[in-house]
Amino acid sequence: MRGPRTVRVAVRHVLGDAGRPRTPTVTWAARDFRVVRPAAGRDRVELECPVCSAGLVAEVRDHARTRRIRLTWGIVSLLALALFAASLAYVVHEGGRTLPAGQSPPLLLPLSVAAAAVTLIVAPAAWVIARKHIGVTLVDAPGPRRGHRIVPVRG
Repeated sequence: MRGPRTVRVAVRHVLGDAGRPRTPTVTWAARDFRVVRPAAGRDRVELECPVCSAGLVAEVRDHARTRRIRLTWGIVSLLALALFAASLAYVVHEGGRTLPAGQSPPLLLPLSVAAAAVTLIVAPAAWVIARKHIGVTLVDAPGPRRGHRIVPVRG
């Protein structure tokens, strides 16, 4: 199965932070590009910033690899969600019991609390990574290229 041969990305040049200290707002200027995906493997392309005209090197992965990466992050997200549900159920089950005097709670109880806390963060983070991965990444960002991002163009 062949996937899309092109992907639309935008090169963003971060202009600065504006707003109040508690609610910072990042302002930027962008330009859209159509990048051709290679048939297999990865390819490097050069994109030009719309503001400072700096040449930015981006790496473009083929469609199959991009789908595999997105699928992997989606599976990680679902596994973290399942582990969160199981550890939370164990914490509620064991934490609600009354223990006889002098008996300590099981060792698995604090481990389950820690696992629930960690997976509560990992599951949504992995889901967001899976949704936002487009297979185009900025390769290097030294010096004048530091204030740039490559983002997908939806629509």
